[in-house]
Amino acid sequence: MLNLRQQIIKYLEENQTTTAINLATLFEVTIANIRYHLKYLLGNGEIEIINEVNIGQRGRPTQIYALSRKERSTGNIHLLRGLLEEVNSIGNAKIRKNKLKKLAKIICGSNISANTPLPTRLGLSVERLNELGYKARWEAHSNSPNIVFHNCPYSSLVDSFPVLCELDKHILQELLENNVTQTEKLVSLQSRHPICEFSID
Repeated sequence: MLNLRQQIIKYLEENQTTTAINLATLFEVTIANIRYHLKYLLGNGEIEIINEVNIGQRGRPTQIYALSRKERSTGNIHLLRGLLEEVNSIGNAKIRKNKLKKLAKIICGSNISANTPLPTRLGLSVERLNELGYKARWEAHSNSPNIVFHNCPYSSLVDSFPVLCELDKHILQELLENNVTQTEKLVSLQSRHPICEFSID
């Protein structure tokens, strides 16, 4: 049986927001009891106050609670894991590659014209990648430019789903209208955060 804090989390997972009064009524406990548990969950970073509203003319504003951004992103990871398991279950390599290309196209949004000069395409691609959380930059090299990711948004899943690296490759190819090759995968350089690196062919 779930304890009261677990029940509060479960309720927020299913209903997005709530108030202390609502929870006290729902679980048939005192407001003081609910506030004690909400204070703990707030301090632990599991929930957050997203708004305050004045319901009556007297008293303090009613606080609206929701799962914290961290907890909500955990739900996104579960969703992503499910999607990746579905992609991995495709036995035909060509069909799997086409699915990844379609997914990359959706993630990229509007593509950049191949007629745009490469340095401009690189700059615009880095902007989009940073919107997606990659902390990317591009570097000029004598043979070809490179794109470096200083953050992999999916690093916790890469070991279980190497197909994510293939997805990253398709995202870059979709953005740049060029073939790319991954040259580094989560490599630590001089004790810095691990990087991934792609060269533009």
